[in-house]
Amino acid sequence: MTADRHPARQKEPRIPRWVWAGLVVLHLLALSWQLRHHTYLFPDSDRYVQAARNLREVGVLYALPFQETPLQPQEYSIRPPGYPVFLLLTGGTGSDFPWLTLLLQNLLSLLNLGLALRWLARLTGGLPPRQWLAVLLLAAAGPGQFIYANVLMSEMLLQTAVVVLWLSLDAFWTTGQKMLPLLLAAAATAVALLLKPVFFPFAGVLVLMSGLAGWRQRRAWLVLAGTVPLLVAGLWMARNEARTGYFHFSSIAEINLLRYNVRGVLQTTEGPVAAEEFVRGTLAATHGLPTFRAQQQHIQQVSIAALARHPVAYAAQHLRGVVTFFLDPGRFDLVHFLDVPQTADQGLLQLFNQRSAPAVIHYLHQMPWGVLSSLLLLLLAAAVRLGLIIRFCAGHLYAWPSRLLLLGLVSYVALLTGPLGAARFAVPVLPLLLAAAGAGLSGGPRAVLPLSPAPKAN
Repeated sequence: MTADRHPARQKEPRIPRWVWAGLVVLHLLALSWQLRHHTYLFPDSDRYVQAARNLREVGVLYALPFQETPLQPQEYSIRPPGYPVFLLLTGGTGSDFPWLTLLLQNLLSLLNLGLALRWLARLTGGLPPRQWLAVLLLAAAGPGQFIYANVLMSEMLLQTAVVVLWLSLDAFWTTGQKMLPLLLAAAATAVALLLKPVFFPFAGVLVLMSGLAGWRQRRAWLVLAGTVPLLVAGLWMARNEARTGYFHFSSIAEINLLRYNVRGVLQTTEGPVAAEEFVRGTLAATHGLPTFRAQQQHIQQVSIAALARHPVAYAAQHLRGVVTFFLDPGRFDLVHFLDVPQTADQGLLQLFNQRSAPAVIHYLHQMPWGVLSSLLLLLLAAAVRLGLIIRFCAGHLYAWPSRLLLLGLVSYVALLTGPLGAARFAVPVLPLLLAAAGAGLSGGPRAVLPLSPAPKAN
């Protein structure tokens, strides 16, 4: 007799049921808190909700009430249309509790974590129970996952788009660069940039990736598929030009540049008073300019000139933001979700920019001890997670495309977030961070045993 050429079907590694149960319990706890305390409106939620209301009532995306005159051109593009449309479709624009919106966001959160952990199980060949428990504890130590599933913010939808983008690109490079995964990646990128402007530049990255693949395979369709997000972005920019007279993607870019990046650098180098005078003077100068285009370009020019005066300070601020992106325990998220009374008018970021160590210590000392202790534990967990991610990315236990793609997407978000780095900006890539940390726990891919031994040859 000859040996069986078709060995028994291998058992696919699975996520243990008790891990799923733990994730569901964590989501239910956060949702239960929200049902009781109604803290679903964060400081940035109002513009999303107002934009959705304006879409419903007057058919125009504008982030402030139309009754407030004169209309401000920046409010036409300060929020992309993705999340306001989601709120409009799920009933998140009214005065009642947005139960359907939050329920869907919790389901998306579970889907995102499930997809990431399924990737982890396949990559490693399955983890032993002790390591699965560590992964579950790391998930619990990322409170932003459960907080942003239960507030009216776009992070959870963006997270879904990022996870689909990540897995689609992974499938594209590991399955012979087929068309369907690239189309899914293009669709996910288009959705992502319509949710958050941070993914607007990624449209160019995808064009380069698809162009390289199309050139190598002599397949023009690959190149065309990669241009879909760029086309979507161009259409949105044309819409913004029609509303404001300025061809741009989002006015939030100039707002962040002046009010956060430049202000932070000047607070460090020239002092808080000089920083505030610069910001106020720049905004006052724009009021005398005739068009919104001229105003935004003026902000860009003077802001870039200010940063050019202090390149080392800006580089240090950018690096600190990237580090904070990975290590921030999420003070902002916790105090707003748990409705903890604020102890100071200034935030920690501003105090750090001012290099005011006594003020930082005084700020932390005023925080409730329970919150402060929780933040210290979360900081420790974030440090452990980062160490495991470095072990995964720097090691040679797994194929380089898996490591490079995950590291590339996470680094893209961290670098573009820059000086604004904080736990809430890491939420879109939290499942990727969790999967990378889980792979760092493992000693490498494990052999997957067949369901039954193959018959011996005679």
